[in-house]
Amino acid sequence: MSDYDFSSLNDKEFEDLSADLLTCYFGSRVERFKVGRDGGVDGRFFSSEGDEVIIQCKHWIKSGIAALIRSIEKTEADKVRKLNPKRYVFVTSLELSRDNKIKIKSLLSPYILSESDVFGSEDLNDILSNNIKVERKHYKLWISSTNVLQTILNSAIIGRSKHKLEEIIEESCRYVVTQSHTQAIEKLENIHSVIITGSPGVGKTSLADQLCQYYTAKGFEFCFIENSLNEAEDIYNDESKQVFYFDDFLGRNFLLALNSHQDSHVINFIKRIERDKKKRFVLTSRSNILNQGKRLSDLFDIKKVDRNEYELSISSLTDIDKAKILYNHIWFGDLNEEYIDQIYEEKRYLQIIKHKNFNPRLISFITDQHRLSNINSNQYWEYIDKTLSNPKDIWKNVFEIQVDDICKHIVIAVSLHGQSLSEKELTSLYGEILSSNLSLTSRKDYESVIKLLVGALLNRSVLDKEKISYDLFNPSIADFVISNYLTDFNYIDQLLLCLKTPQSIYNLNSLMTSGVIEQQYFCNILESQLLSLSKSHKANEIDSYKLRILASASSRLSPQDDVIEYIQCLVKSALISGPCSYGYDYFEFINWSLSLGYINSADSAFQKQLNSWVYEYEKDMDEFIPISNLVSTVELSPASLTAKLKEEYLEYLSDGITSDVIEEGILNDEYEKYTNDYPQLEDYISERFSELGISFEQADVDYVKDCCDIDDIIQSNINSAMYEDDGYDQYRDQGYSMESSTDAIDDLFER
Repeated sequence: MSDYDFSSLNDKEFEDLSADLLTCYFGSRVERFKVGRDGGVDGRFFSSEGDEVIIQCKHWIKSGIAALIRSIEKTEADKVRKLNPKRYVFVTSLELSRDNKIKIKSLLSPYILSESDVFGSEDLNDILSNNIKVERKHYKLWISSTNVLQTILNSAIIGRSKHKLEEIIEESCRYVVTQSHTQAIEKLENIHSVIITGSPGVGKTSLADQLCQYYTAKGFEFCFIENSLNEAEDIYNDESKQVFYFDDFLGRNFLLALNSHQDSHVINFIKRIERDKKKRFVLTSRSNILNQGKRLSDLFDIKKVDRNEYELSISSLTDIDKAKILYNHIWFGDLNEEYIDQIYEEKRYLQIIKHKNFNPRLISFITDQHRLSNINSNQYWEYIDKTLSNPKDIWKNVFEIQVDDICKHIVIAVSLHGQSLSEKELTSLYGEILSSNLSLTSRKDYESVIKLLVGALLNRSVLDKEKISYDLFNPSIADFVISNYLTDFNYIDQLLLCLKTPQSIYNLNSLMTSGVIEQQYFCNILESQLLSLSKSHKANEIDSYKLRILASASSRLSPQDDVIEYIQCLVKSALISGPCSYGYDYFEFINWSLSLGYINSADSAFQKQLNSWVYEYEKDMDEFIPISNLVSTVELSPASLTAKLKEEYLEYLSDGITSDVIEEGILNDEYEKYTNDYPQLEDYISERFSELGISFEQADVDYVKDCCDIDDIIQSNINSAMYEDDGYDQYRDQGYSMESSTDAIDDLFER
């Protein structure tokens, strides 16, 4: 049996549901009238005798039964007497006892013929249990059902996926199903992947969230990808229905994604998902970031990913869609009544809805009571008007009035970092700021600072007791920081020293590549950071932050004398410490130092290390490349290091060649084994070899090719093609409003 409390619906949605349920119950179509001042009529039907039966709905979930009874006594009873119907049916979302029904019938006598014409939540749930189609038609109702929510929460494959699902569920009530939602599902049904793009604040993440919630409700396992597609591939299961979600997949730090081959990785994963009918893949990216990625990588064009791309634009929202978004934020929000009155006064809601800068993020911002602590109700409309007119400054009031210096420094540092910070990293940042020369108007303890920031400027994610992370409350905060603080070189330089994360250098590199900052600015930051680090307590110790700076400097910095001396000291430390867990950046630094002459290739210590890197160090793909460049630069005959490195890489590539070919779709059209040469496989292996700085022969290509299990690839292709989808037609046919008239909006907001 259904067990809804109907709290996921607003009052107008509840009226629509009631009409559909009573149509089923009475076996006669219930007519609905436009929303607005109804005079006590939310619907009607005609009895077999031809008498008009009036229906009134009351969604008083927030007020309770006592308030409902008082309202009937004071207003509803008079309305019914004026209507003087032959029969009157009363519907409420509240639970009703037998005494409650008797009381309501007596107050509305003689128009309510029997207590069975008073419908409470239990009655509506009974009808729903026998009418599954009605339940499925009302998306927000169905998606919030106890059974569906349990299915959704149990679908998470890993801990952070469950945390993400809980966040999605919490925001579902404010969601408005629009044409974009329906079209995105159709695209997912046809080609299994969709990239949702658009400007900041347009609603990309909300749409993606609900698409994933929809599929998890349909029995798909849910995987939320936080950093890279390796997370998805680790739990990819050929036998299971799975939906993968990569929000902001190029991210604020899109260059890092491209440098780590995230672009090709994503495209290959899209191609793999397209062949697997049991999988769905939802991605989001801001339009400008995706366009920058396209300019820096041909793969988006070469592999024709545009046909997977669904551009989410604010222009696709009708005025009535915008009205519903605003209405839901008011209905399900925490705005005090006097603030709501300001929106209703002189139909100001129309100015909001029709404003050229309308977007869902701004609506969420201006209707958040938490952000209005310094704004009284008489100032509220002025605040709304200013926010809509200058959306880039929505965080200005928060930064300048609501938080102090230390909070501001932390948020700007998180923006510079470009992704979430762990609890340990944030605690370290807090301590560094306190001991720095940055201005501080107060010295709050760490817990007080976090309490002030979380929910206002930062989100706190608890994966388990040992894994807590913090990220920006909204990506637009980073946009505000970049526009307002990045020009202050000395401030940014000093804050980076407090932060000291490799990701912050990646992020600045991205901003430089996209033209937000000049190359000279970036080079000056790198040089200034090295100078400051050279004077620090642990100046000559190698760490990941120094190596990221040095790796970034290697391609664009001509070091000055005072920096040269420090780099030479770090080279010595690096050769002593070895690569440890530093990987690619470490070997890039060694390559740069060798090219600058800071390392003598004949030096016995270097030769010993190089020999160790080739013979003993366990390498991944990214490390094979710089190590091979080192070997090709310094080795003279006999080429023992080259031979050993070739042997290792052949083993590395051949071990994973079958899974690599499946993941990248190299032979995705093969369903039967033929005696052919598979030239595309040979080309792929040759391309992999060409990435290294040493040479390979045709015999090496043939060796890896022979290690590829064609039978496994064919079986994978067959398995991916076997699954057939069903059960979506009913949802796909669900209508959405294209209405945009001012009258319809006025009706919606009519109290």
